[in-house]
Amino acid sequence: MNLASLSDTELIDEVKRSHTAAFEEIFKRYWEPLFLFAHKKLKDEDDAKDVVQDVFINFWIRSSSIVITESLEKYLYSSVRYELLYKISRSLKKEEKIRHYIDVVMPDFTASLDPLQQKELFAAVDEQIDLLPDRLKQIYLLSKDENLSIKEIASMLNLSEQTVKNQLSTALKKLRVGLKEAFIIILFSNI
Repeated sequence: MNLASLSDTELIDEVKRSHTAAFEEIFKRYWEPLFLFAHKKLKDEDDAKDVVQDVFINFWIRSSSIVITESLEKYLYSSVRYELLYKISRSLKKEEKIRHYIDVVMPDFTASLDPLQQKELFAAVDEQIDLLPDRLKQIYLLSKDENLSIKEIASMLNLSEQTVKNQLSTALKKLRVGLKEAFIIILFSNI
């Protein structure tokens, strides 16, 4: 079988049957353009290679159950964009991220706190975000940290827009509930 002559759809079907040569053909077709795309965004060759490698590893691991609603090319580029955003969000300064979360979850609140209380609240926010289930955390970070729209997140994660809205709402509710207790403790701890 000449894999180079197969369409992306046919290759995906072969990959779903654990045909490694089909996976290698997809890798050959898309590695370089995906790498160039990632490198353009990150401006770092090693980081770009890591991002593209992670995308292909995840693609292979999930290949038997993967659902691609549009083209393979679009799916892979969306996966690279997600990995880029994830890598960038991890590299942001922790305090800047936490301050942003507080502003989103509890706007106009931190101004009334002294620096020690702010530091305690930042730690509580960070802890509450870490406690979110993985998918909720992922959607929350893409929305609040990367300022992606519901539509962009849905497309990137291959979810319906309603699912993203529901998950984002659930994440915010969980954060508010978790932070309510932390807020009371912090507010009254210095009285």
